[in-house]
Amino acid sequence: MANRSPKSFSLSRLLPALVVLLASSGCEQKPSTRVLEVRMKELEDKLKLVEKRTDSAMLTAETASQDLVNRIEAAEQKGAEAVQQTAAMVTETEARFQRLEQSLTNVIRTKEESEAVAYLDPAQPGHRTLQTDHGTFLVRLESISPNALGGYDVELNVGNPMGLEIQEYRLKGDFGQPAPTLNPGEPYSEFSKRLDEWQKTLTPYDQTLTDVVMPDAWSRVVLPLKAGSQEELKLIRVAMVIKRARLANQEGTGGEFSVINTDSDGAGLVKTDYGPLLMTVVGMEPEGASTRVRVMVGNPFGFIINEGILSGQFGPTPPRKMETEAPPLYQKRLQIWSEQMQDFQTRFIGTISPLRWSEASFTVPSNDQNAIKYLRIQMQISNITLPKQSSSSPGAGAGVGSGF
Repeated sequence: MANRSPKSFSLSRLLPALVVLLASSGCEQKPSTRVLEVRMKELEDKLKLVEKRTDSAMLTAETASQDLVNRIEAAEQKGAEAVQQTAAMVTETEARFQRLEQSLTNVIRTKEESEAVAYLDPAQPGHRTLQTDHGTFLVRLESISPNALGGYDVELNVGNPMGLEIQEYRLKGDFGQPAPTLNPGEPYSEFSKRLDEWQKTLTPYDQTLTDVVMPDAWSRVVLPLKAGSQEELKLIRVAMVIKRARLANQEGTGGEFSVINTDSDGAGLVKTDYGPLLMTVVGMEPEGASTRVRVMVGNPFGFIINEGILSGQFGPTPPRKMETEAPPLYQKRLQIWSEQMQDFQTRFIGTISPLRWSEASFTVPSNDQNAIKYLRIQMQISNITLPKQSSSSPGAGAGVGSGF
């Protein structure tokens, strides 16, 4: 033992102490692990609680967000409905204003034209009054006959009590069956409905005519109507709007202008200072730069017409308004036609025998016969002769009337 080294001695002496220390350390490790596990358990519980609270908060937030979205969508829907309602109100208001403006325009137009409607019934003869801005005219229905266009020509007799020659005018209105009458005991509201339904069955028309309405006389006027049958013409409502007129004596002469259609088979009335004559065109022949117009003249008087002077205007056939033509376009065509009318003055050649038809002629300064379809003329008689009395008549041989 005396031979041990100090180092060995120290290790042998320290070994028991080390064992004791390790044992002591091993005994203290178990309580520390349990504490850690407990704390970890507490942390897990707290984490689960936080997760639950977070999920609950998120769910609440999502619910609130969805509710907010729904409220925003509802507000947007109400806003859109309000905008639509406002737009509808604006549209309705604009439509009402347009109706009011249209009604006002119609009232103003009616006032400007100062027209009144005449009711013509084929079953009730006699004349009707026709108010215009040029005065009161008379109109009478003479006859209804089919025309070549598939419709009917309504012949009217227009009485003009004024000293105006009506050269261009519009006849407008509608036609159809007679208006319904109020039945005994029928409420006016029901009658008004029937009246409105009847109004819808009428066919409107609007025709511009150039058949001259002579002053202080009755004039025949032909009104073409697009009717399928004569049964549709049981009632004709007509209004007259005068577009062009002239004073009968605006040139300061005693004669009056008359209209002769060269393509017409009928005779036109030509007024003179001695009374009216009848004239119809029977042919035209070229004569140098002019055209000679051959006519038959009917003289209802007992004197011979030796000389006369014709003056006035000539031109092509007046345009007629087409069914679908707009009024401004037709007015433009009428204006072009009016500008084609040319003035002329010529001597009347031929002796017009009394109380019979006689052949005569005159020249027109144009070699284009298509430009001589419409004549507005007046006649000034410069020389007439009274025929000799027959030998059997009292005062025979009294002599020949001198020329005027």
